Amino acid sequence: MSNPAETYESYMVPTFFGPWASHLIQSADPRPGERVLDAACGTGIVARRARPRVGPTGTVIGLDLNPDMLTVARASAAREGVAVEWREGRVEQLPFPDRSFDLVLCQAGLMFFADRRAALTEMRRVLTDAGRACASVLQGLDRHPFYQTLHEAIQKRLGMSSVKEIFALGDSDGLRELVMAAGFRTVTVQPVTVTARFPDPDSFLAGEIDVDTAAIPSMQHLDDQARRAITESIRNDLEAPLREVTEGDHVVIPFHTLIAGARP
Repeated sequence: MSNPAETYESYMVPTFFGPWASHLIQSADPRPGERVLDAACGTGIVARRARPRVGPTGTVIGLDLNPDMLTVARASAAREGVAVEWREGRVEQLPFPDRSFDLVLCQAGLMFFADRRAALTEMRRVLTDAGRACASVLQGLDRHPFYQTLHEAIQKRLGMSSVKEIFALGDSDGLRELVMAAGFRTVTVQPVTVTARFPDPDSFLAGEIDVDTAAIPSMQHLDDQARRAITESIRNDLEAPLREVTEGDHVVIPFHTLIAGARP
């Protein structure tokens, strides 16, 4: 597909991000008439799930920095007949007045912000005094043995790995402290496990390797033949671990997550 966001929506949302969004929505409990912001919305699965909960008197806005993600979000919402407003922008500098929302949601975004505290401070700023925020992250890399092995294989072959970045906020105490440092008064952290089933194990592994090596400078500076050789080496390293998580024609992996709920 020409737009990687389309692959994200068609492959990752049904297998993992959609089920994970259901847990976030259940925890946050959007209510009729509420104004909801989905911060770092990606292709908008959280916003689309929240919209029916707020009813005709409520509003939902999805905000993301990536215009390709927003293009897919708009198309997906239109296809589903869901009325969500989509905005391009940075969570660290939200383009909304103070106290604009009753609920701010953020799924799998907090670990990627350049300034996490600034992003959380902005989420707090745009909440009403009685509002609430709800964010979900993955638990630590040590809770995900397949990705630990992938991380080690990429690091061995390329000298560094970006796999660990998505697991960077996996400590519940550290997550609570980070949220409270942004000025939230009450913070709760709830562990939730979501089991994902990815079709086509070979394609799954190829996709993981591509995504997790794309930003590594040493990989970018290789010619096509050298890149293919490195990729094949990593695939060989993961052959046995991949078999361990394969059931039939699906890769089955439990993802251990944390959902942080906070009030200003």
